[in-house]
Amino acid sequence: MVEQPTFVLYRLNDEVTLAGQPQPEEVEWLRRQGYRSVLNIRTDPILGAVEGRNVERAGLAYRFLPLPAYELELEHVRRFGQAVRELPKPLFFHCRTASRTGLLWMLHRMLNEGWSREAAEAELRAAGYGDGDMEVFNFCVDDFFERQPAAAERDRRE
Repeated sequence: MVEQPTFVLYRLNDEVTLAGQPQPEEVEWLRRQGYRSVLNIRTDPILGAVEGRNVERAGLAYRFLPLPAYELELEHVRRFGQAVRELPKPLFFHCRTASRTGLLWMLHRMLNEGWSREAAEAELRAAGYGDGDMEVFNFCVDDFFERQPAAAERDRRE
């Protein structure tokens, strides 16, 4: 029985945790911690299917939502927001290293929930993301808005 997980973990609040890839033997740990669902945004369908079987066998809801590591689009953020709304909480949300989860969460807060960039960044920092992480996230957010004029306009109005 796993006592401490090997993956990186950023607990945002009582409903959402961002994390790196859990190993198959760590799924039971997730259940014991009270998580009710797992959202996997990695892009490997074979690993996603294996994880889905393990997660469902542990009695948790599972969603495989493969999203790119780079060049996220507005539709990706919208689909992500829908998954977050639909999945039972507490939600364990992961990619391979917890970097893509941080970036996507920041965009989700800004675009789907109307948060300012500063508030979204403060939430991630409070969960444990550091200066280097935030530098990357802010670079990627700037890139996202440059490629998504409609999203940038919406962000300026709010």
